[in-house]
Amino acid sequence: MTQRFGTMRPANALSLGAAIAIGLAGSTGHPVGLAVSAGMPIVCLLPGSRKAAFESTLGYYTAGLWPMIPGLQRYIGSSASPLIPFAVWLLAAILLSVPWTVAWTDRTRKYIWRVPLAFVATTIPPLGIIGFISPLTAAGFLFPSTSWAGLAAVALLPGVLLAARGMARRRRFAAMCLAFVICGSLAISGRARTPVEAATLPGWVGVNTHFGDVSQPFRDYGAAAFIQEKAAESPARVLIFPEFIVPRWSEATEAFWRRALDRCRQRGQVLVIGAGLPTNSRIKDNGPAFSFASAIDALESLDSSPLRAIYYSAPSSPESVDNALVILGASSGKLYQRVPVPIGMWRPFSKVSVPLRLNGPGVIEIDHQRAAVLICYEEMLTFPVLVSMLDHPTAIIGVSNSFWFDETTIPQYQAAALRSWARLFRLPLFMAVNS
Repeated sequence: MTQRFGTMRPANALSLGAAIAIGLAGSTGHPVGLAVSAGMPIVCLLPGSRKAAFESTLGYYTAGLWPMIPGLQRYIGSSASPLIPFAVWLLAAILLSVPWTVAWTDRTRKYIWRVPLAFVATTIPPLGIIGFISPLTAAGFLFPSTSWAGLAAVALLPGVLLAARGMARRRRFAAMCLAFVICGSLAISGRARTPVEAATLPGWVGVNTHFGDVSQPFRDYGAAAFIQEKAAESPARVLIFPEFIVPRWSEATEAFWRRALDRCRQRGQVLVIGAGLPTNSRIKDNGPAFSFASAIDALESLDSSPLRAIYYSAPSSPESVDNALVILGASSGKLYQRVPVPIGMWRPFSKVSVPLRLNGPGVIEIDHQRAAVLICYEEMLTFPVLVSMLDHPTAIIGVSNSFWFDETTIPQYQAAALRSWARLFRLPLFMAVNS
């Protein structure tokens, strides 16, 4: 019953191979891949030892998280060590594997509560901050329109099936039949509602853009002009624009937008814009700020030379900028990103860091609707979604800026995950992506 060092039992090798295949399928962002990921707990906890369970779980996460490597390489740039993306990828996979390794037991009946606890450990902070490719994301494709019942089924049924292995034959047969009846009932009841996707909200539009890195000189001006033109020509009541499409929103920026926002107010139109908001408590006086007069003069004369003065007069040294959605026009408000990208944006030991707001609001009222907002990185996690669902939203808004990982499957995964949650809770979904 023992294994020699360097060898692996065929059953364990099969489990490892299946876990890697499921992880790769999930990383593609295809709905089938996400649906298949629901079987991850069964595949990874079937091996006959804790070591083998760790190997299978690690195989699942390393395969599922591989898009992190090219994404991080482009995100952090060439100034950092090329080993950092590999280290982050491997560390994240190991940390997420730990709860499942601890959940393994040779007393199979304990899986009934061990599997749900492993789900909890990988969903809530601190691990929830990096809780990628969670099998819970499969719930919307397996059990659409079933809300929390479908989520509970994905979390509980693997433990039931694993625990059934240790039961007497008749009890095992009864437990498995019960599990399949529950799954079938949820799947059928959800799909019996026509259509599965919730009806869209009339007058709401998500706008995709293709500006790339808007922090480059003059691209932000082009993006601002596009938003204003789109708002002026669109009959939509609510227009949603991507994350960080305005890199730095300040009082001067608002002055530059004055006429466009006045038109929106007169028309009853609301603009939902992803923007960077300077964290005033950490901004130092590094020279001249934006010129209000130059901004207004440029808008009046439509002359590009004052605009250059505006954008070149911005502070050149690093500052802390919050990632947020700003609500402008007929309504006003703002909502900050709760979970910014670790290392890339949230740097706990750096003076220039976007704050982590785990207790921050995730739902905001827009045009008499309660919108659950997920900003870029949050779209890949489970914790921000479920916390927002507790506030009973009536719509989901997902905004992102994908230009730095367009060559990976991350954008496809983000979109599929959002669709899965929207299907599960039967909510209208609005996405806005800048590529």
